[in-house]
Amino acid sequence: MDHALPSATPAEALAAQAGGAVLVDLRKPVARIASGQTIRGAVTRDPFAFGHDDPLTASAAPVILFCVHGHEVSQYGCALLLLHGRQARYVTGGFAALVEAGAPLVPLAAEEHAR
Repeated sequence: MDHALPSATPAEALAAQAGGAVLVDLRKPVARIASGQTIRGAVTRDPFAFGHDDPLTASAAPVILFCVHGHEVSQYGCALLLLHGRQARYVTGGFAALVEAGAPLVPLAAEEHAR
């Protein structure tokens, strides 16, 4: 039995976002703030607070999560959403791969920098 979590390439993630999927920046705050950027249209969640009570667990839209490199953090978020019956995938290669694929970047909001 295959227990691999569903993943998306950066190109698939960006296409899915354009088609209505929710793209979630699940990078740890220190990594997100250090970069000073996120992907245009992505919603931000703190992975240390992301849990069963998050509104995304009840989202009808497909959800695609990314962290810095596409390993434990985004895979955790993906697994959590799958437990709630949501359609979820994580981005292979994470934020770094999305940037390399030409994802549109925007500066973090001022309140992000203040944390």
